Amino acid sequence: MSLERGALAHNTAEPLGSASTWTDALRQRSGHPIPSPDDVAPPASGPSEVSRRAFIRLSFWGGLGISLLGAAGTAVDFLYPRNVRGFGGPVPVGFAADYVAGAAPVLMREAQAWLVNLDPSEDRLGGAGGGAGLLALWQKCPHLGCAVPWNPTFSYEGDGGGWFRCPCHRSTYTKAGVRVYGPAPRSMDTMLIEVDAAGRVTVQTGAITSGGPDNPSRALPV
Repeated sequence: MSLERGALAHNTAEPLGSASTWTDALRQRSGHPIPSPDDVAPPASGPSEVSRRAFIRLSFWGGLGISLLGAAGTAVDFLYPRNVRGFGGPVPVGFAADYVAGAAPVLMREAQAWLVNLDPSEDRLGGAGGGAGLLALWQKCPHLGCAVPWNPTFSYEGDGGGWFRCPCHRSTYTKAGVRVYGPAPRSMDTMLIEVDAAGRVTVQTGAITSGGPDNPSRALPV
């Protein structure tokens, strides 16, 4: 009994210096070791945590790979077009017999071109310019790209038989697309025309030649 009192007196006389000293005392009294924070190992990642991380990585790289494949496919289609239809490719525009020699030009919207059958006997200022046959004129004005209409009643230099007249800056062209007035840097551009044995007419809208004074000579006889 005296020993316990002496030990108690000793413990109350000397305060514990730190939390670690208090922990050591508890270990000695209980006889069971109390683990310190340094002795506790962090919990190991379970299978679910590993699977989640692997799934996230796989999703990221899979999505990136699909995006790169899509971009590569788009680039290939752009550089090597297949079966191009509409503007930029071949556009069927009917039969040669549909276009009467000397008649007003006909707008083919899908081809973005005016189709005209030049009659060499139309020797007025705004006429055929000596050309004979089918001619495809791109409707885009060489100046700033406005769509050029055919104006059948417009008169220029006393010739009221019809002209191509740009509504934006008044560039004026003959029936063969030759520039005679305005800020346009050249005549209307032409497109390649093909006529098969059955008389079917196709405009190759991807084959465009810059316009010039020789536009009438580019007409395809039919």
